[in-house]
Amino acid sequence: MSAFVSAGYRRALVPVHRALFDQRSAALVSVSIWRRAYTTPLVNNTTPLVNNTTLVKNTGLRVLFFGQGAVGIECLKMMIKELKSDSSCMSSIEVVCLPAKYEASKEDEGGPPPKPGSAKEKGQKKKKSFKSRGRINKTNDTMETTSVSEIASSASLRVRYISQAPGRPPQISFFDQRDAFRFDIAVIAMNLRQVPMNLLKGIRLGGIKVHESLLPKYRGPTPMQTAILNEETVTGVSIIECRDSRDDGRILAQVPYTIPPNTTYKDLSAALGHLGSRLLVKTLQNLEYTRKLAAHQDQKQATHTPVYTTNDFKIVWETMGAKEIYRKYRAFHGFVPIHTIWRRKDIMNVLLIKGMYLPNPKLPLMTEDFYNRPPGTMFFMRKSTYIEVPCIDGDRVHLTLLRVVGRTDKNAQEFVNGYLRLNGGLRMLTDPVERKKPTPKFVYPPGHPKENVEQECLDDDVGF
Repeated sequence: MSAFVSAGYRRALVPVHRALFDQRSAALVSVSIWRRAYTTPLVNNTTPLVNNTTLVKNTGLRVLFFGQGAVGIECLKMMIKELKSDSSCMSSIEVVCLPAKYEASKEDEGGPPPKPGSAKEKGQKKKKSFKSRGRINKTNDTMETTSVSEIASSASLRVRYISQAPGRPPQISFFDQRDAFRFDIAVIAMNLRQVPMNLLKGIRLGGIKVHESLLPKYRGPTPMQTAILNEETVTGVSIIECRDSRDDGRILAQVPYTIPPNTTYKDLSAALGHLGSRLLVKTLQNLEYTRKLAAHQDQKQATHTPVYTTNDFKIVWETMGAKEIYRKYRAFHGFVPIHTIWRRKDIMNVLLIKGMYLPNPKLPLMTEDFYNRPPGTMFFMRKSTYIEVPCIDGDRVHLTLLRVVGRTDKNAQEFVNGYLRLNGGLRMLTDPVERKKPTPKFVYPPGHPKENVEQECLDDDVGF
């Protein structure tokens, strides 16, 4: 393995690593694939380049692990399993993760309804403003029930936390450059912008990263969300070398994954975490070999993903059709729920959409008046399992799980019984409107067939 390997074999590495995994079973396939790919090439014309599944197995690696989210959890679980095995390639693991978010208020974490007679129940002015009802907490509204720190603590691993002051680079608590020399390699399964990259310089073998795309496509912090928004059918996981805060390091291994229809971010992160964790351990076991055959990324084919903000999670009823709304829901479900504005009397509430699907077009409408009402109008039946909502393109979506910020999750039937009284009489809004004024009429975009149609205004729609 110390002999020179030609550039031709470097280019052939990525397809070989893709063949290592069976996507359907998420398991390593037969060793024969390695032999078929590398039976002919010899090192010094005497020793085969590949002899068995574990080529040059590393032993005793001291790993500093950076993890976050579902992918980080799966990678840490698999590394702990490898650490406990008899022939482990690691001797120790220390974990670095983000600290728990600041303690959320009762409104943000969806506490119980206010007690009768309390200030909140009476609706004082400070509780009526849109600002007080409009906070969306990214941590409490996700679907994760565990964290990287909990997994590490249950395995008796040392846990450190990343702290980042505004305008300053991230730092690890009680950790400096001298501590970095105690580790052989850093494994990163989180956003590189949250990792103190200067500390990686003191680690003997540097760092490697688990990235949830087939690089060089979709570099950046949100590859899974962007892949769903762009209607990609194939994505994957890449193991790359880390040199700085960019995802442009050499590719050590890749495995593709076909995105099933109607996949959400939550589903995709679980699937890619399952695949990526196994590919990560295999890469650590054969680190020397994969680094010798690492492939450089083609900079001309590189694309980048954005950092999504609150406006990206908002439903714009004036322009978004049913398929676009549903695609946005899938892209952020399990990350941050998409939201809209719901007016109840004189209070603007943020309504989180936590369950949605596209109905069968052959399914009958709930009412004959369905398409006479503007997009965002709620139609319901008392014993139905969904709320039917028309969209600007003439199609419809069904809502199954909703949550008013400051309240608990409610299915469609609970929401109807608790909040709605007039079928088709309440319309969800894109933006909040001024207090003590009627809800404005829906404005259709120019050129729409209903641009000049007069709208009927019902009591709930006015807001009083």
